[in-house]
Parts: sequence; structure tokens; C-alpha cells
Amino acid sequence: MSDPTASVSDIYQLAQEYQRQGDLGRARSRLMEVLQLQPDHADALHSLGNIDAREGHLDDAERLVRRAIALDPLKAVFLNSLGNLLKARGRLKEATSVYEQVVRLRPDLAAGYNNLAEMGLRSGDNEGAVDRCFEALKVDPNYAGAYDTMGRAFNNLGRLDEAIDAFRRAVIVRPDYAVAYDHLGHVFRSQGNMAEARDAFEHALLIDPENASARYNLGTVLIVQGDLDGGIECFEQARDARPRHIPTLLNLGIAYHTRGQLKLAAETYRRAIELDASNPLLHLNLGLVRVEQRRTEEAEKSLLRALELDPSVARPYAELAALYEETNRLEDMEAVLRRGLEMAPQDPRLRLEAAKADRRAGRIQEGIDRLSSLDPDAMDPRLAEQVRYQLGYLYDRAGQADEAMKNFREANRLASETVRAQQSRPNRYLNMLDRLATYFSSADTEAWTPTSFSAPPAPVFMIGFPRSGTTLLDLAMDSHPGILTVEEKPTIVPVLEALKDSAKGFPEGLEELGQDDIVALRAAYREALAKFVPGDFDGLVVDKMPIRTVHVGIIWRLFPDARFLFCLRHPCDVVLSNFMQHYTVSDAFANFFTLEDAVKTYDRVMKLWQIYTTRLPINYYTVRYESLVEDMASELRGVLEFLDVPWDSGVLDYAERARDRGRINTNSYHQVTEPLYTRSSGRWRRYARHLEPYVDLLAPHVERFGYEM
Repeated sequence: MSDPTASVSDIYQLAQEYQRQGDLGRARSRLMEVLQLQPDHADALHSLGNIDAREGHLDDAERLVRRAIALDPLKAVFLNSLGNLLKARGRLKEATSVYEQVVRLRPDLAAGYNNLAEMGLRSGDNEGAVDRCFEALKVDPNYAGAYDTMGRAFNNLGRLDEAIDAFRRAVIVRPDYAVAYDHLGHVFRSQGNMAEARDAFEHALLIDPENASARYNLGTVLIVQGDLDGGIECFEQARDARPRHIPTLLNLGIAYHTRGQLKLAAETYRRAIELDASNPLLHLNLGLVRVEQRRTEEAEKSLLRALELDPSVARPYAELAALYEETNRLEDMEAVLRRGLEMAPQDPRLRLEAAKADRRAGRIQEGIDRLSSLDPDAMDPRLAEQVRYQLGYLYDRAGQADEAMKNFREANRLASETVRAQQSRPNRYLNMLDRLATYFSSADTEAWTPTSFSAPPAPVFMIGFPRSGTTLLDLAMDSHPGILTVEEKPTIVPVLEALKDSAKGFPEGLEELGQDDIVALRAAYREALAKFVPGDFDGLVVDKMPIRTVHVGIIWRLFPDARFLFCLRHPCDVVLSNFMQHYTVSDAFANFFTLEDAVKTYDRVMKLWQIYTTRLPINYYTVRYESLVEDMASELRGVLEFLDVPWDSGVLDYAERARDRGRINTNSYHQVTEPLYTRSSGRWRRYARHLEPYVDLLAPHVERFGYEM
């Protein structure tokens, strides 16, 4: 019981604290005490209504929130809650009217504009949805949901390039935004750009391995066991032989689903349901297919039917939670997780989804407690990998470096054992670094056929090392009306392939290049670059790829007048950050599974960079990440002067410019992600003990780049 001498205000504050901690039972009890003492306490009524909504009691929630509004009709937060309730109940016209009141009362509330944009999407007013998203971003440039909503609206309007632009910004602002990656892949697919679509879907699945929609879109890429085509052929033959055999139909549907043939999968499941309508697994799998088809209402109906048929199975609860998260229905997500965990409190998948919800809500310790009691050794390795990464992120946020490191190590170990990781060849990348270092250390570049300067403007490349602030600089530069950044595209690949096919191979073939060869290779590069540059853009193009630092010598051979923006960050922060990342596995990134390998890879790359800058007349400008965070304006002025581009305040305030130009400009990290990166700057000090074994390798780079250790 509460202290009988406590004031109403004290009891209410205690209730709020319980609510922030996720202890809704205690929060409810304290709020009831408040209302017994002061029945017209509007804030308590509103808070109690929100608890009811989170628990799925929408009638009671609406009644309580309306009572709060009656007491304080001008409080925008109350109205926003009412709008959310009406939207959840499908009363969209009423919800829209309420959200309009919200933005009139609180023009500084970004969520109100985004909610109106969502209403616009549902009603088919896509142009209006775009306008509302711009309003939300003007208020809060760090609002990833508004970018995602805007991307969906542009997609519906057929303005696909702008949709891609929006979804890219969503995942830059919030790198763990699996739904936006899925939407991005969908748009790329609609353009026929399957390579980019595959990359986007893989990013979504790295973030959320249970994202059914992304898994559908990705299709056969993620089938890592067995002969899928042969399996489908066998299932089809079995179906033809026994068309009423439920297991055959179920497995054929799963196989179609795995390959991304969703229409065939749905037809197969429906046929099976006609034969056995009480089979919850069929409804579950049909629901998963509908999720992947983005037919959300049908997906929800099927998953709820699976729950109704067998409420003792944890999987439908987890899939519903994932669906609600993908559609930003976080209150519904919490409610279904609560039901599922009451039934299966130790189910690891449910606990993982709940921990994600905890982290999104800032309940760091609760997320840690939820996952740390699990036994990853007893679960599927891919699920264990995700649990370990989530624990690493949570412990890092909690400032517990040793625990974070332990979990990141184990997550990386599991990641290194996946089929894709086993198929990678990290030593091939390291051997390439060694070959380049050996070659450029002794190459007689003065004897090479002279290379004439390229036609203006000279190409500009943004390089560095992964996690060194290239994205921060990329966003600021792209916010300039005269600059377009091309973000991590394979523009140099045609050049490398041509060199590999030369008589002497790569990189030795560089010394044999004549002027005609150079002209041809330049053309190949520009042709590759042009795929990512709008035809009407006549400004400066910046080609960004941090890992391309290793190819600076090759680029200089073709473009001796090329300019390079070299992004630099404290070496200890860089290697630590790369070790903590869950990358798409490649030959290069497979070298980050251990901290030792990350350090050794960084050492090789930076030594190669030193060879380039001491033996070749490289025209480069160093951009320090720490300086961008501390004083972005000063640092960007230096960058723009180096590029001979006039100053434009858009690099510091992209949102207003984006609205004025009628399209999204890339975010300025000065506004969008500075809080995130401020927290990350100097993080290595908390992990100094773990970096100590690698001081001999890191110290020379720390000293050479002017840092302290």
C-alpha cells in the first residue's frame, strides 16, 4: 500500500514510474488510488486508459480517455491517445478528425502529423500523406516513421525514386528499422532492380530474422539447406498422387513460401484448409504468407484464427507481435506479447520479441532481465545469435561493457558459423590488401604511361573505414542542392573486373595501361556511376564507399585529379564498432567476427592508405568524425572549400529545404543522428581493457592520426 500521508501528486508520480518500468499492475493500482482521492484527476484517467489500451481493453480505454478530455479538452496528448484508440478500432474518419485537433493544439508534435499521414494512406490521399510527413520531419528530423510513411506514399503515387530516397533515410535515421528495409526492397523490386532488392531484404532479415514479409521477398536466397527445386518437384508429385494428404500440401506450401511463390503457397494452404479447417498450423502458415504479401488485415485474421484453434502454441503470438511491430502498432504488440508470455513465459522467440519492444521503449534493464535468463545453447543457432546481439546492444546501452563484450563475442561466433559466413573467404580479402600493399610499395609509378586529367568535374570519392562517420558526412553533403552522394554502390567493380581480365591481372595490370585503356576504364566507371545519378542532375557527384580506401591507388591511376574525402575516427572506436556490427557477410566483413581480426584488418587497411598517401600525389581532405559531432558547421565549411562548392545552410537544416524542393534531401546528421553518435564517440574507453591486447597495432595509428590512447 502507498504511504497514507502521501499526496495525490506523489502517488501519481509513483504510478508514472511503474508505468515507465512496464509494471502495469502496480501502475494501475496507484492510479486507482489517485482516482479514489481525486476522481477528476485528468492525467490519472488518461494514464489508466493507456494501460487498458495496452492490455487490449479498448472499450474501457476509450471511456477513460474521453473522461480525461472532458476535464481538459485542450490537452493534445489526451486527444492523440483518443486518435490512436479510434484508429486501432478502425474508426478512421473519427481518428482523422481527432488527429487534426492534435496538430492544431500542438503544431510541434511530430507524431500528430505522422498519424494524419497514416490516415491519408488509408484513405488513398497519398499527396496529402506526403505533405503531412514533411510537417512531421520539420518538427522532428529524427522521426524514422515519417520517412517510412512518406516512402509508402511516394510508392503509391508511382514516384519510385523519391520512395527509395525516403526509405533510405528511414534506415539511416534508425538502422534497425526492418520494415523500412522491406519497403525499400519492395520498391527496388517494382523497378526490376533485383540486386538492390536482395540487398535490402537481407538487411531486413539481419535485423529481424523472423520478418516474414522480407523472407518472402527474398525467396530462394535464404534457403540454405537441401535442394529446394528438387523438393518442390517431389511435393508436387506427391500432391498429384494424394491431393487430400494434408502433410504434403502443408510442406508444398512451405516450399513455395520459401521460394517466394506466395500466390502458389496461399492457394495450396487454402486448398488444405478446405480439407481441414481446424488445423491451426495451416492458418498460421497462411497468415505468414499474407504478412509477406503485405495483406495485413488478412494476415492478422489468420494468425488470430490459429490462436483461437490452439492458444497453447507460442508461435502465433510471436508472429502477431512481429506483425504489430512492423505496422507500428506497439500497444497491440505489447498486449499480444503479454498474452503469449502468460501462456509460455520461457519461450525464447517470444522473449526475444519482448526484449525488442523493451529496447524500443527504453526499458533497457527489463530487456536485459528478459533475455539474460535464456539458455542460447538450447535454442536454434540463428535465434541464439539474435538473442546474443540484442543482449550486446542492451548491455552497451546500460553501460555494462564487459557483459556487452561477452555477448557480442558469442553473437559473432554464432554468426561466423552460418552457411553464408562459411561460404565467405575472409583471407581472400586480406590477401588482396597484402598484394596491393606490396605492389604499390615498390611500383615505379613514374614509368607508367602518363594519364591525362579527366574531363571536369574531377570525380570525388568518400572513403575511410566502415563506422568512421562516412554516413554522417554523406547525409550532410547530400543535403547541399549542388551535391549528390551515391551511397555504397558497386561503381568501381567494372574497373576491377577489367583489370583482373588483363594479361598481368590485378593489380599488376595497372602498369600496362595505355591511354586508350584508361579512357575505356574511365568510361566503364562513369557508366556504372550514371545508373545512380538522375539524368537532370548537373552538380557535383560524391561516390561514397568507405571500404574503397583500399582501391585509392587504382582510382588515382585512372583519375589523377580525383579528390578524396577521407573520413577518420578514433581507431579504437572504429574497430570496436565494427566488431559490434551485424553485417551482411562478405569477404571483407567476415574479418570482423573477432576483435583481434577487426584490429588486424584496420591495421592493414590504414597501412595501405599510408602507402598511397606517401607514394602517390593523392588529393585528399581528412574529415574527423569527432569534429563533425562537435562543430559540424566548421568542419563542413572546410569540406565544401576543398570541393570548391559554395556554402549552403541546407547541409545543416535539410528538413526545411526538403519541403521547399518538393522532395526529400538527405538528412543532415547535425540534426538527425548527432545524439546517437555523441553517445558512441569515445565509447572505446569503456572497453579499454578488451582493447589492451591490441595496443601495439592500434597505437601507431592513434598517434599518426593525432588521437590519444
